[in-house]
Amino acid sequence: MTRKSGAATGSLKPSENGKHVMIEKSNERILEVKELSVSYKTLHVLFDVSLEIQTGEVVVVVGRNGAGKTTLFRTVAGFLKQDSGTILFKGEDIGHLPSYEVALKGLKYIQQDKHVFADLTVRENLELGSYATKDYDWDRVLEHFPKLKTLMDRKGGNLSGGERQMLLMAQSLLGKPELVLMDEPTEGLAPHVIEDLKGAFKKISEQSTLVIIEQNLPLTAEVAHRVYAMKEGKIVAEVADKKEIQDLAFEKYL
Repeated sequence: MTRKSGAATGSLKPSENGKHVMIEKSNERILEVKELSVSYKTLHVLFDVSLEIQTGEVVVVVGRNGAGKTTLFRTVAGFLKQDSGTILFKGEDIGHLPSYEVALKGLKYIQQDKHVFADLTVRENLELGSYATKDYDWDRVLEHFPKLKTLMDRKGGNLSGGERQMLLMAQSLLGKPELVLMDEPTEGLAPHVIEDLKGAFKKISEQSTLVIIEQNLPLTAEVAHRVYAMKEGKIVAEVADKKEIQDLAFEKYL
């Protein structure tokens, strides 16, 4: 399933004089997945999945548990190998690369489990991320998560679920990735934390393309430029009309 070309979309961003200017969303393709099939041993999970992501978009992938969403993300990020199909990142075939090489090329994946190093402080967790990317500009990433600035000496094991998610997102932005995959970032979080993350998604999307697996459909309606619906290991719908997304038209495919 491919997306038809169209006019660039945009978002509002404050300029230096306090006014808002339009940031154009490029129609340049940053990720293309073609006829991807994946199995766990004898269990076939993905069936000829194809999708495209344009630079600057926020794309949300929805589907019930077991639809194959996480398998899709893990394969794109290099943690699983495909049976067949192609994964192109900025035009380069990355389907044969291990996960760490995929990350170094500018494609980051935040897994669903919200796992951070429990015995290390927030500062030490960030240092690990900086070591891998050689990016020590913490002020740039922490501006999206001001609460973390007050938690620098707290150990990861003592963070709340929302705080762990913020830390993982901050780590993922080190190295200035061009594409970030997020697997159910709001799962299990309180409504006020989700509201904070919604604001962070919008700010981060000004710098990185985002593809998010999300079960919170109202949140999806607010942040998504496009929605892919998955069912039984296949892409069953693509919704690009903003009004249809806001009206949750994609829910009928789940």
